[in-house]
Amino acid sequence: MSNTILDNTSLFALFYRWRKKIIIVSFVAAVIAAVVSLFIPNKYESEVILFPTMNLSTGKALLNEYNDFLEIGEEEELEHMMQILQSNEIINRVVDKFDLVNHYEIDTSNEKYYMDLMKKYQANIESKITKYSSIRISVMDKHPQMAADIANEIASLIDTVMNNLQKNMAQQGYQSLIKDRDYVLSEIKVLEDSIAKIRALGINDYESQSEVLNEQWAVAKIENNHAAANEIAKKLEILSKYGGQYSALRDDLVHSRGRLNYVQKKLNEHKVTAQEQLEHKFIVNAAGPALKKSYPIRWLIVVATTFSTALFMVVLIAFREQIKLTKKS
Repeated sequence: MSNTILDNTSLFALFYRWRKKIIIVSFVAAVIAAVVSLFIPNKYESEVILFPTMNLSTGKALLNEYNDFLEIGEEEELEHMMQILQSNEIINRVVDKFDLVNHYEIDTSNEKYYMDLMKKYQANIESKITKYSSIRISVMDKHPQMAADIANEIASLIDTVMNNLQKNMAQQGYQSLIKDRDYVLSEIKVLEDSIAKIRALGINDYESQSEVLNEQWAVAKIENNHAAANEIAKKLEILSKYGGQYSALRDDLVHSRGRLNYVQKKLNEHKVTAQEQLEHKFIVNAAGPALKKSYPIRWLIVVATTFSTALFMVVLIAFREQIKLTKKS
């Protein structure tokens, strides 16, 4: 005779024989689960759905360097915003504003109370990228209005934190650019003074003057006007001696002025970035207080407990029957 349960007793027969006990135990488990679930506090969920904008500084955006600065950001901007949402600055601001230490009933006498606080925070507050390339900020709380307020505050803090980061960088860059501008201005002053000295010798445009004087010298020679030819030759000598230097200084001056324009443009950008604020997100749905609880789902707890208990009873009974058959054989 086979020693296996399935060979000697069908599952249906096994269930039928133990049906009363299985039903009674499962019913008791369901009642206990229902009672216990009543003591689980209700939690309400609120969420904000938003898209990041292109990651531009305020100065660049407002000074129209990009015509599409209102374009929705892509994967890089999503990752940057997720880093901001998980930053200590946002977490600490939310904890302080809503007094989450007391709200979550954290025991501050415990040395590891901050770790307990972070566990509560992470269990109730979540940010993630959706399949539609948006960001979902969801908050669970015992009070629906509190959940909505926290979610909206986190969304609002994105601009605050990102603008603060940009302002700090802009201020540092602004001071560096001031030094660069002063250096370029002093360089331009030296070049202009040097060119002025050469111009005092009668050199104003090396290329055109050289062409004209050479033509005049040739004409004077043809006409045997030695006095005029000698006078023009003196001018050509001065032009030959200082003309190359004049051209080099003039080209350097053009380059320096172009560099000054670039530095001034960057100064304006950094100044605007340090003074103005720009939205870094498009909010699709702002959070509002939930009308019904999201947790716990009591019927699901009862059904899951009942099913698990019944399954456990079946396995236990089958194991017991198997042991009996093994002993008999």
